Amino acid sequence: MAIGWVRAYSDEFIHFKDIVGESKKDKSFYRQGFRTKIHELQDENSPVLQELKWEDEVELPDGIGSGSFTKVIFQGNEGFVKRSHLVEVGFVHNLEEGEDNRFIAQLETNVRTIKLLWGDLVQIRKREGDKCKVKARNWFGTMDTNRIIDKALLDIFFIDVGQGDGILVRFPEGKHLLIDGGLQRKNQMTGKNAADFLDWKFHADYGHFKITLDGMMASHCDSDHYGGLWDLVKEPIAEDKELDCVELKIKEFFHAGLSRWKKRENLANPHKDGLGPTSDGWFVRLLGDRTDVEESVEENSENTLQGDWGSFIKAVLDQDADTTIERVGVKEEEIKNGTDFPQIWKNDSECAIKVLAPITRQVNGIDALKDLGVKSINTNGHSICLRLDYGSARILLTGDLNSASMNWISEVFEDRINEFSCDAAKACHHGSHDISYKFLKEINAAATVICSGDSEGYAHPRPEIVAASAVTGFVAVDEVKDKLITPLIYMTEIERSVSLGRLTHIRLKNFPDIANTVKEEVVFATSPDLISNSALYSYRERKIMDDMDDTNEKEDFKDEIEEREKDLLESSFEKQVNAETEADFHYQTVHKFTTPYGNQRLKGTRIMTKNHYGLVTVRTDGETMMCATMTETGDGWSTKSFPARFVN
Repeated sequence: MAIGWVRAYSDEFIHFKDIVGESKKDKSFYRQGFRTKIHELQDENSPVLQELKWEDEVELPDGIGSGSFTKVIFQGNEGFVKRSHLVEVGFVHNLEEGEDNRFIAQLETNVRTIKLLWGDLVQIRKREGDKCKVKARNWFGTMDTNRIIDKALLDIFFIDVGQGDGILVRFPEGKHLLIDGGLQRKNQMTGKNAADFLDWKFHADYGHFKITLDGMMASHCDSDHYGGLWDLVKEPIAEDKELDCVELKIKEFFHAGLSRWKKRENLANPHKDGLGPTSDGWFVRLLGDRTDVEESVEENSENTLQGDWGSFIKAVLDQDADTTIERVGVKEEEIKNGTDFPQIWKNDSECAIKVLAPITRQVNGIDALKDLGVKSINTNGHSICLRLDYGSARILLTGDLNSASMNWISEVFEDRINEFSCDAAKACHHGSHDISYKFLKEINAAATVICSGDSEGYAHPRPEIVAASAVTGFVAVDEVKDKLITPLIYMTEIERSVSLGRLTHIRLKNFPDIANTVKEEVVFATSPDLISNSALYSYRERKIMDDMDDTNEKEDFKDEIEEREKDLLESSFEKQVNAETEADFHYQTVHKFTTPYGNQRLKGTRIMTKNHYGLVTVRTDGETMMCATMTETGDGWSTKSFPARFVN
């Protein structure tokens, strides 16, 4: 039976149509307060059986249809809801093997053709024979009915967070797991991290006002992994000006156990490197469940979390009293005994989420983690490592495993080390050189995704590791076409690009001069005769024109602006030439460790007009693996596919 969501996009458009300056946050508040009704009959005057909220999910026995009302089932009530208040949930279907662009579907909008990707979520607003009116990727348009099915894929988004990791997994049944988030925004080159991508996914793509995560995971306690998660939870989301959603629900929080603790004197077990007490080469104080975490943030506890990690964990606690907290790992004895691996959401997901690391050993009756060496080796090496099994497909998510932890894992797994073999893998530790070549051979991935960043001081990925990921990968060749199918190597850093623009002028309004009067002014980066008419409109004026339906009205509006702005440019430029006016801009470089400052002349300066994120997505139906990246122009996809090879 088809699934539907309450989504009243037409009402929302009408509500905001004549409101200038509305924000996406305003839309979230509108959605939050929206209500519709289930009627007994296809008549607004018939008895009301139940009220529905924007976020509600309903069953659609006959699909969305094309009439004024749609039949729904919700909490045992069967009745009718306005079709304009509902969407039917579907997903982009692929074409048969061998057909051109088999993983790409076209969405025709009033503006341009949007390329949708196999597995993209599609909200069907109306079915009309072989065509559907839909919303997808925040675009409204029409697409072929035969390119939409009701079956979702296993979908893994490797988010470009610069330095660090950020992974969003959407499971076929609709669960969402966010693993890591990159550095905090303030330390990111782009000013964005996984929190922002997640917000786009739920607000723009899904059309929601609330982010709902079935699970949020910090693979380990380094800031380039939990920083973006911290941005998500450190303040009420309704007050976060960076995000558009106004509600956040995190059902479960997962962590690796090894944490950063305040050093305590005169304890039975000595502390090491701020990672807590040790005993005979083992870390014996691992963070546990919610009760333990609540105790661990208290100053008077025997062991208290410290620094940014402690503040982040405290924010997770404060965000929602109902969020459960769980340490993730696998016991050494279970691996050696051939026991099944622990699973997250066992029997509650179509995909098996198996835990392969970190490995604990019982020391004095408690779970402990091996001391692998220096501090960074321990925090990275004891990352959570997951294997996602779906049909014949395996995807390995490795955190920041290093050679020390790989050697320890190999020692414990022995002849079970082939459990790390997979179709697609997230490369360990951003392409660091500190990797075991033998371990990569066991992974034998057909596709590897390296999450790396720019100007962060680590020079990741290292060339020898890019090469090693290739030569240890699973080799498949199309002998007929003389083409290599796999291995494939992706890097979020390579996939990222920016669009640059030539700065023309800076327009100041309501700028007080020395006499305290209010005036308008322009600061030039080039001569006015090089400034085109299209550069004369403000952001607000462009938005007004976009909403104008009358062509003559739009042209009159444009003429008025151009005449006004050209007069201002000419008078301002003449004054500044006579006064020999100069302008510099001053900046602070965004960097994790240092914050160098500089300045530069305004004239001739280029500015970044758009950041094209280096998103890599891996999708599978359990039989076919597809890897995709967005093209440089942002209007299409580059896709590669190969068969999944692990038959369970």
